[in-house]
Amino acid sequence: MRLGSSLLVVLVLGACSDAQPCRSCPPIDGVYAVSWADGGTASDGGSCAQSGPRVPSWTLAQKDTQVTTTIAGVNLGGTLYDTYDLVLSGSDGPLTYRLRALAVPEGTTADAGYSLRGTFTTRNLPATGDPCEVAETFTAQRTSR
Repeated sequence: MRLGSSLLVVLVLGACSDAQPCRSCPPIDGVYAVSWADGGTASDGGSCAQSGPRVPSWTLAQKDTQVTTTIAGVNLGGTLYDTYDLVLSGSDGPLTYRLRALAVPEGTTADAGYSLRGTFTTRNLPATGDPCEVAETFTAQRTSR
């Protein structure tokens, strides 16, 4: 089993693209209305009852390829890649958030023209008790810039 897992990691890493920070993508900054899918996927087989903060909106700021936001008081930062993949992460003590999304250009400038589709992962590593990680699926529509 361990050899199979190691081989899977090598195959996945070998299949990664050569994505670079995006220098010619349109800006994705703005306010996004977030819709959450039902439930989440707990990494501990389901005994982890925690879910992340299901806030109704995010405000993304962007400077060149770097994107930032604050979710439930935790600052997240990361990069928009030329594949339109967005990866943000941040932590506060034992709590870590990771936002992975695909930025999808759509519509017109009248409707803000972007949506995000991906997962928001909450990981808690308490000093006592079991660690907990939950990945929740979302879609987010930009409502303004």
